[in-house]
Amino acid sequence: MDDESEQAKSPRDYRQGKFVSVVNESVMQRSFQSGATAPDNYSPTSLYVADAESLETLAERLQTALAEDPRLAFDTEFIRERIYKPVLEIIQVATADGFIAVIDVPALNGELGILRDLFLDPNVVKILHAGGQDMEILASRLGQAPAPVYDTQVAAAFAGYSLQTGYGALVQTLLGIRLAKDEGFADWSRRPLTPAMRDYAENDVRYLHEMHDKLTTMLTKRGRAGWASDQMLRSLLAGTEELPATELWRKVGGKNVLDARGLAVLRELAIWRDAEAQRRDKPRRSVVKDDFLIEIARRAATEPQAILSLRTAPPNLGEKNAQGLAEAVKKGVAVAPEDRPQTDQLQPLDEQGAVLQEMLNTVVRLRAVEENLPPSLLASGEDLRTLAAERARPNFEGALFAGWRGELVGAPLRELLEGRLSIGYDPKRKRVTLEQKP
Repeated sequence: MDDESEQAKSPRDYRQGKFVSVVNESVMQRSFQSGATAPDNYSPTSLYVADAESLETLAERLQTALAEDPRLAFDTEFIRERIYKPVLEIIQVATADGFIAVIDVPALNGELGILRDLFLDPNVVKILHAGGQDMEILASRLGQAPAPVYDTQVAAAFAGYSLQTGYGALVQTLLGIRLAKDEGFADWSRRPLTPAMRDYAENDVRYLHEMHDKLTTMLTKRGRAGWASDQMLRSLLAGTEELPATELWRKVGGKNVLDARGLAVLRELAIWRDAEAQRRDKPRRSVVKDDFLIEIARRAATEPQAILSLRTAPPNLGEKNAQGLAEAVKKGVAVAPEDRPQTDQLQPLDEQGAVLQEMLNTVVRLRAVEENLPPSLLASGEDLRTLAAERARPNFEGALFAGWRGELVGAPLRELLEGRLSIGYDPKRKRVTLEQKP
């Protein structure tokens, strides 16, 4: 059996040039005592970090391992469903030699030790999977986003997999290993961690180095490594930008029904909701939902009783909250016309614009099929709608017409808009085709 097929069966550690299986080592050697505050540091390849001594041990292990291979796999577990801001509970890290650590953040009173420096070290590549939320919570804690990063979900999309391929599915596809999903919705504030929670947490980083190796090889062979790096930078950093309270109205669903005055009122309502959510330490939408804010803004209701009588008003709103909302409405109504917010939303497409958008979408889908890439990775529906709406004076300077996107779809989209490309059907080949006009 060759090395590649052997590696597909289980993850391997290449210490001293020999294969050493580390798949079940921690599972086989671990035992937990009922009522223990934290699992024992039972294995040379696994460490539970919950005090200053183990944090120091972690630093030593990571420094040694990263000196040989400067790649750090990581994942986080947190609680965000019931509170205003997510609370970081667990950080898992792994190194290429098979070492895995689970860091109990609350037990350390938030002290990250060496991890703080490593997450920001430009010489250490951080490997993660679908890391938008991980990056968001770490950027908030560190003051800036970890970098450089390699997201295996993004890389997999450029290798021909779905843009939303989950970690377990990718591990099974690339490595032939099926992972348990039992703890996917566990309460990570629970202590001690159960054996199943510990196994789940460790498995979330156990295979990232090996997938990084395989995906890097695949993308390099296809000449797509640079494309993937560019997309990782764009997508991961976009998720770390925190909107100020004055811009939170942009995240409220259904605002397209409001005029400029309504948007000014909505801005004040969103500010009120955010402040109230912080005071209660609850998610914003658990205070009042978006559709309620939209109805208040649309009606410009300035009296508490009018707000309480709205169909979408929550039954437990109360007079005090209705008064606060009414005051927010008054502030919004008083905003001068020139200071009212504006949306970037385009006017509805006319019939010709709608047909053109379908043609643009056809170009993108055809190129996606030819390149074996998800269409949404090449261009979003909003990108194409904007082109169709602005067809009289299209902007060819945007991201869609630069870099690797420019090569794949920018050129044919421009040719179509300039009347130099036609879409046809070849009955012999049974294919939709793109043909340049003479």
